[in-house]
Amino acid sequence: MAKIRHNNILDTVDSVLAVSKKKGIIHLHAEDQALDGQSLTLNGQKVLHFGTCGYLGLEHHPEVKRGAIDAIERFGTQFPMSRTYISNPLYRELEEMIQEMYQAPVVISKNCTLAHLTTIPSIIRQTDLVILDHQAHASIQEAVKKMLSQGVAVEMIRHNNLEMLEDRIKKQRNKFDRIWYMADGVYSMYGDYAPIKEMIALAEKYEQLYLYVDDAHGMSWAGKNGTGYVMSQMEEGLYRKMVLTANLGKGFGACGGLSLFPNEEWYNKVNNFGGPLTFSVQIEPATLGAALASARIHRSEEIVSYQNELQEKIAYFNALLKNTDLPLVHENNSPIFFIGTGTMDMGNYLVQALLNDGIYVNLATFPAVPAKNIGIRITISRNNSFEDIALLVQKLMFNFSAALEATNQTNDKIRKAFKMPAPEVVHPVAQPEADSRLSLNVYTSIDNINKADWNNLLGHKAMYDWDGMKFLEESFSDNEQQENNWKFRYFEVKDTDGKTVLLTFTVVALHKEDMFSQVSISKAIEKEREHNPYYLTSKGIIMGTLFTEGEHLYLNKENVAWKQAFKLLLDELFKEQEREQVNNILLRDFCADDQEMHEFMVDQGFVKIDMPESCVVENLKGQSEEEYVSSLSQKNRRHYVQKIKRNRHFYNIEVKSSLAEDELEHAIKLFRNVKNNNFAINSFLFPEKLFKQINESEAWEFIVLYIKEEFSINRKPVGVCFCHINSDKVYSPMLIGMDYEYLMEYGVYRQTLFQVVKRANELGCTKVNFGISATIEKKRIGAVLYPKVGYYQAKDNFAMELIENTFAVERD
Repeated sequence: MAKIRHNNILDTVDSVLAVSKKKGIIHLHAEDQALDGQSLTLNGQKVLHFGTCGYLGLEHHPEVKRGAIDAIERFGTQFPMSRTYISNPLYRELEEMIQEMYQAPVVISKNCTLAHLTTIPSIIRQTDLVILDHQAHASIQEAVKKMLSQGVAVEMIRHNNLEMLEDRIKKQRNKFDRIWYMADGVYSMYGDYAPIKEMIALAEKYEQLYLYVDDAHGMSWAGKNGTGYVMSQMEEGLYRKMVLTANLGKGFGACGGLSLFPNEEWYNKVNNFGGPLTFSVQIEPATLGAALASARIHRSEEIVSYQNELQEKIAYFNALLKNTDLPLVHENNSPIFFIGTGTMDMGNYLVQALLNDGIYVNLATFPAVPAKNIGIRITISRNNSFEDIALLVQKLMFNFSAALEATNQTNDKIRKAFKMPAPEVVHPVAQPEADSRLSLNVYTSIDNINKADWNNLLGHKAMYDWDGMKFLEESFSDNEQQENNWKFRYFEVKDTDGKTVLLTFTVVALHKEDMFSQVSISKAIEKEREHNPYYLTSKGIIMGTLFTEGEHLYLNKENVAWKQAFKLLLDELFKEQEREQVNNILLRDFCADDQEMHEFMVDQGFVKIDMPESCVVENLKGQSEEEYVSSLSQKNRRHYVQKIKRNRHFYNIEVKSSLAEDELEHAIKLFRNVKNNNFAINSFLFPEKLFKQINESEAWEFIVLYIKEEFSINRKPVGVCFCHINSDKVYSPMLIGMDYEYLMEYGVYRQTLFQVVKRANELGCTKVNFGISATIEKKRIGAVLYPKVGYYQAKDNFAMELIENTFAVERD
């Protein structure tokens, strides 16, 4: 199995957040000696606090604080025992109060994350199917992900798309005992709601459908006795097929996670042995005391006055926003508001500008929102005064306009990114001026570019020299399969002196979303593709092509305007994305150590993903086989003797400029053997036309391996390498085909790799581009590995999260 470096989603998230941390946007520390919920001191400056999830401000209520102090005085700072043995005396009283509020059995965990980890594995069985809402909270997704290794089937639907949910129910209901749909009541980024009544109607229509809903952000500010938004949508109490989780933190003012059940059976399963409930520490007495005091407030008329007070401030904020052209992504009466900025660059700028202007808001970034849908999350609490809210809107309008201009962003671009209509109120904003130092030209064929210029700046590096691009244009056009018809685009940015600052090319092409996923994931997805060939595929803009590998971008970073040149490219790519209705953009094969490029790309709304390493044999000097081997390390020389030279006598090896028709057909078959056995890079099969073009081109040749007659009756090739020689004498083995019956006994793959290096030396080539995959084997024959990264942006995270959360990863 060919090994490659796969992307780790945690590394991607880390790379994004590291940029905001460096700019002083996240991981801040409040510096106050005391807090009141209205303001914070950050970096020595007092700022208004519009980032809290304490929507009712109960964490500062004198009775709640007194409850915590009293509990410490009576019971100490902790009760260090598992709840399986003995619970703190305050637990029973709190459970009774919560049960009375909800009229349902309740299990109390230390927080909501542990509530999910306690509840989900206790009630879900291997005969069940879990369907996640695309925007379900990460804590739910993490708990469900642990079920994959136990064989539980998991799927995902687009956000609040009940038609898609019903379609999955119809297709899967005969395969599973229960189908669980998991969602949030109030979504933490945009503040929008789950369609609870419609979900219940669907569950009534399909008896197998059950609901699991997290109402952490709906708690306290909504519902009778502050039981939350979800309960406010159910007239007859907790629905008979719903498990509801809620929060004793956030609006409730304490800390803890609630799991509420419609029946005693599920309650007992979770309460008796609910994972973390058994093995983790109990809630501290102070927190239990605070929760009890808050519960008493919730059971009184006092909670109604607090809810009404908050709603007045929410309505006031909504009214003020209506008189602006700020892109509010979702309007309702929840305390969560999301103003779109589109790019990370503008998001960082706006948060920092507001911070400097005395306002604190949250930056909402990937993966909580798609990289193209960055914005700021504003929360309104009861502690915010009407005057503070008016000041927020005033400063938000001013700094939003400044951020647009400073980051070359427009309100129109932002609204397109969020699929929002034009604003009713339009305030004039200075539009960014085009950089007069630069000009961008876009071409649809290599014919429009000077051959010498292309080869000098970009084409000399690999098989994509000018003739190579002409070859690819012809090979990937007019094919029967849609995935093998690509739209080529060439981009050239020049300065006023006519010198090229940037040169690159892309294709618009259909690709598999799991192209660089773990092998086990791609194998699982391919099973679905046996019935649905285009499952989890989408049209994308890809730097380079799906055939080539290497540095597909020339960028003169010595030119002071290189960032502006790159922004011109990105603006054109975004326009192309809209014209072609493309879901994602992948700019690939950048140097992994280029931190300046990384920070720049994150600011433009892209996320970094690890790409497979590039394998290159460099500094070839026309050596003989013996001379080349002597240049290898001692370990690699030993590998050559034991695994390559020892098997050399089995082979007749020929280099052919073209193959007879039957041999070409056999070579294609051998390539498909490799393709069907190797999911390290999961792409579509290439068209027959490509192979015929290779066979007719003078820039290509074949290294063909036969087993000698004395060792086999097979007269057909057991290995074929399809090799390109570019105008700068760079040798690129682009495709390999092998007969797997001979792979292990005769070492076909290793022998083929070495013959490539030997042939490149014979031709006087200076470099071999070995591409990606099978890095260990290539390194053993002298290849140097270069870590590469790509930069990815999609209209939404659906495919990425579906792959990340619904497929079990196994060791390749």
